[in-house]
Amino acid sequence: MSASLDLGDLAYEALRLAFFPYQRERRIAKERERVNAARFASRVLAAGWQSSMAVRVDGSITCWGRNDDGQAPPDGVDGDFVAVAAGRAHSLAIRRDGNVACWGHNGSGQAPPNGVDGDFVAVVGGSAHSLALRRGGGVSCWGGNFSGQAPPDGVDGDFVAIAAGWAHSIALRRDGNVACWGRNDDGQAPPDGVDGEFVAVAAGAAHSIALQRDGNVACWGHNGSGQAPPNGVDGDFVAVVGGSAHSLALRRGGGVSCWGGNFSGQAPPDGVPGDFVAIAAGSHHSLALRRDGNVACWGHNHSGQAPPEGVAGPFRTQELADENQVV
Repeated sequence: MSASLDLGDLAYEALRLAFFPYQRERRIAKERERVNAARFASRVLAAGWQSSMAVRVDGSITCWGRNDDGQAPPDGVDGDFVAVAAGRAHSLAIRRDGNVACWGHNGSGQAPPNGVDGDFVAVVGGSAHSLALRRGGGVSCWGGNFSGQAPPDGVDGDFVAIAAGWAHSIALRRDGNVACWGRNDDGQAPPDGVDGEFVAVAAGAAHSIALQRDGNVACWGHNGSGQAPPNGVDGDFVAVVGGSAHSLALRRGGGVSCWGGNFSGQAPPDGVPGDFVAIAAGSHHSLALRRDGNVACWGHNHSGQAPPEGVAGPFRTQELADENQVV
């Protein structure tokens, strides 16, 4: 057997050695871009059952929609906030110092008026519970725990992202796998978790969504309206969110893909074109933050949560250099 290489083989080997490191660096850069985009998209825009919120450029919060429990005060909320989240009828926001402010319905302790102190980097709200991700990677929980969705001692782990459904909770481990706890009657929170190479997570009422490293979306849980197809949704996505019975994914090009229940126009099957940088899903309405700092809305608008003309900013469209975040 000859060990010699002809000139063609040598040329190919030289090209391979030169190109493969570049290809790997390009893949890593693309994955990092996806992680950063997903993290940002989960911080600046939020939708509750019939309420909506967005973080303004100056750090204050604009609210619109239903306010019967004080969850969306029409004058907004002043402060220097870096992230916002919404539950069914309560609202949450992280101050620049890492503490969490809460307002709205507090029947189960999900929105204590004095807030929750801690060095938090992410916050989410469910129907009657709230979660906050600590800088060290653990999860703090408060509010209703009738299905084990908010254990008062929290959940330890090396987590980098969190999401809350109506009565279940999920958290993304640093290794790319997903941990789940709480209600699991529709398979939305399997106690053994979900293994994969995920970079972001989201939750709807009774379904869960995870963004894979390659840009495709995995889904599990209730699929009665097509909101969680078991084979997932393929695409080059950079962020995902879940509503009551619909799901949205932000495409790398800026458009929004939609699937699931569309009875109020919240998930048009052809998607929504645009140059968007963040998305949010409420019970039956959807929001998307344009790159120009304004918010587009579609779906159910009975309480003014999704005005078809949108909501003018300027809202924050990029991370701040010193923003509180997972390191």
